[in-house]
Amino acid sequence: MKSEDFVEKRRFKRLDLSLPMKIRRTLGNGKEEALDGLTANVSFNGAYVVDIYLTNINPEDKLNISITVPKDETRDFPFSRIAGKARVIRVEKDGIALEFVEDISRLFVATN
Repeated sequence: MKSEDFVEKRRFKRLDLSLPMKIRRTLGNGKEEALDGLTANVSFNGAYVVDIYLTNINPEDKLNISITVPKDETRDFPFSRIAGKARVIRVEKDGIALEFVEDISRLFVATN
């Protein structure tokens, strides 16, 4: 491998936050499947999800996701909730990398 293969491509800083994530996806037969996962890290534009049942999840799959950020964590992360569509970027043995795509909603934390 060349050194340029290891260049950081992320545009947004990732925070190591372990947050519960709800995932829904439509199967080939049209039925919907609900999965639970746990983030290993989260950024403005994506997340890495671990502790998820990985059968038949592939790169480029579209998922509907929902992440709720506990109030104690909002001092490190400016959102209390992220919900909408995500695209699977990479599937690894321990988790999946997601990119938030169109129709993603980020509920900002109110500051006084």
